Amino acid sequence: MQIVYPDSNWTIGKHALMNLHVIKRNGRTEIDPKSWRIPYQWQGCHYQDNDDQPFLLTINSGGGFVEGDSAEFYATMEPDTRALITTTAASKFYKCPQGATSREQIQIDVGANALLEYHPDESILFADSRVVRRTRINLDATSRLFATDMIAAGRVHYGSGELFKFGALASEFEVRIDGEVVAMDRLVAQDAEETAALQRLWGGASQMATVIAVGKNLPSLIENELEAELADCEVVESGASRIDNVVICRILAAEAWACHEAVFRCWSVLRPHLAGKPARPIRKC
Repeated sequence: MQIVYPDSNWTIGKHALMNLHVIKRNGRTEIDPKSWRIPYQWQGCHYQDNDDQPFLLTINSGGGFVEGDSAEFYATMEPDTRALITTTAASKFYKCPQGATSREQIQIDVGANALLEYHPDESILFADSRVVRRTRINLDATSRLFATDMIAAGRVHYGSGELFKFGALASEFEVRIDGEVVAMDRLVAQDAEETAALQRLWGGASQMATVIAVGKNLPSLIENELEAELADCEVVESGASRIDNVVICRILAAEAWACHEAVFRCWSVLRPHLAGKPARPIRKC
């Protein structure tokens, strides 16, 4: 695996870095931390489903991104492994009054016949935050994937209102198969005018989630089953579509809990076909 090393110019505590190696050992998947740099912390993983799939909760001990903070997370999954990666809590992007930009970069390379379930909590864009987020997941043609990305346009019930008060956002969520882009979700709002346009586009929603699933054994018309599940959720808008082995769901909601519930409904439909087991709430304590 390729390991990314810290730059000598990085300020300690302002630039988190983690390199993970996911391997098959002793009949189960294990996760080796090749290196990490604060504020990322390594506290191991657990086997919630009592099988050979580890659950990893990434920990940012800084509590969020402050004025110009950065975090880079890299993982390489060897063939025939399977892992679930999530977070301990929402990623909070705090205000940047001096005009700096906070950055988060995620890259996960998934080997042949491997399964990745990437299911982080939402990213919350506080008022006056300036945010760049990039997530790239590289798959083999035989890999399986369930991945989510959720953005909250501010704290919903904070004071007199904070929604869509962030300073700037550039967000990319990308999935590739054998180097070819099969899904790209990009949000860009660089000033107040573009942010206002995004707010109108969301039509009363403050939370947006994207779900991407990839697998050769997904049954035909599973997108219809997903839409039926989403129709029963308290969301503003939702939909599911499919191209070959790629299924994409888009969810807009007014409350974080409703968005989480809709994502879990998607997981409940998709996980039996991807992982061979039912979805259940993830233990985070």
